[in-house]
Amino acid sequence: MNDIFKTIFLFIISVNCFSQELKVFEIDSLFGYKNDAGIIIKPQYQYANEFVENKAIVYKNNKAGVINTNNKLIIPFEYNKIYFLNDSLIYVKNRTKYYHEYKCGVLNKNNQVVLPLIFSEIYLKNEKLFVEKQKDSLISETQFTDTRNIKKTYGIYDLNGKPILEPVYDWFKKIGSDTLRVSKGQYYAMVKSNGEFLTNLKYTAFGDFHNNRAAVRIDSSYGFINKSGYEIIKPQFYSVSKYYNKTTVFRKHNGQVGFMDINGKILYESVYEILRYPHLECAAARKNEKWGLIDLKGNTLVPFTHNDYIREFEGIIAFKKNNKWAIFDQKGNQLTEYKFESLFVFGSKESPSSSFWKLKENGFKESLGLVEESNKYAVINSKGEYIVPLSESKNQVFESLEKLKIR
Repeated sequence: MNDIFKTIFLFIISVNCFSQELKVFEIDSLFGYKNDAGIIIKPQYQYANEFVENKAIVYKNNKAGVINTNNKLIIPFEYNKIYFLNDSLIYVKNRTKYYHEYKCGVLNKNNQVVLPLIFSEIYLKNEKLFVEKQKDSLISETQFTDTRNIKKTYGIYDLNGKPILEPVYDWFKKIGSDTLRVSKGQYYAMVKSNGEFLTNLKYTAFGDFHNNRAAVRIDSSYGFINKSGYEIIKPQFYSVSKYYNKTTVFRKHNGQVGFMDINGKILYESVYEILRYPHLECAAARKNEKWGLIDLKGNTLVPFTHNDYIREFEGIIAFKKNNKWAIFDQKGNQLTEYKFESLFVFGSKESPSSSFWKLKENGFKESLGLVEESNKYAVINSKGEYIVPLSESKNQVFESLEKLKIR
């Protein structure tokens, strides 16, 4: 019995070594395989790839197939492109009439169909097959081009081709290691990649997660859910902001605005025309068309007497009155006179979604602003101090500013 096991073991080892030793070579524009002992598979293919797990993708007559180390054809020459997804699954693609578009499917190594060639894309992720399906509606057709209406839907299958989520969803977005946000028609839901729905398909809007909270909307009201799909704050607000740290800005349907903590406790509310994101424990607000600064309890830090404001994320705070800018700190202390004719900050502004969560992408170690004062230019920091002194030459100021960048 031991001799039988030894024989089987040596046979397996010899096969593996044999396949690993095979290398592609070319003669007269035909490809074959050889090892140190000589030619094993004579040149006969239009193109050939290296062997992977005793299988190799080869081409003949502009079609792809798969052979084993004995040159036995295990996947016939019926496809335009072939890729190995893993040790046992093979991704096959055939061109459609449209440039760079394919019908895609999956076979196993025994040439059995796992997924038929009806998909436009297939991806292997976390031991699951994520598929994209495309449906065309022809609008018009000419000799050179077609005008089409294209609708794509998405789904998930297991490695045996069994559907986990049928490909009927309009959109997928990964929001966790095994969690997706999906949409169908006008509704969104959160679902695990094993097909378990964490929420019903009922939300008409579904935001990104920040601090384990995502804004969701039912009809015209917003609330928040966590990554388990639980509604921490029931939809009831006219609008909400993302959670910065543990605070959001809300507006009720009656017009009241305020701050709310991460568990739904309202910290402060009042009537403002505009209330901005709170950071550094303060927020810009507008009342009677004038801007001011308040803290999270609604106390006025900078009076509502200003025509404009600038806040750089976690940095410069400035208010404008009588066409001049002054610099303030987060407690409302005025740090400079109203003396700057213009102010431009280098960094992430207060609330754009592309930069709200990114403190410093400008290359400087602190918040800086280019100011104009009496037809001269300078660079200040968040305290209103001159980092680059006043100069009549804007170019000279920019040259000095460039030297302040972190290399």
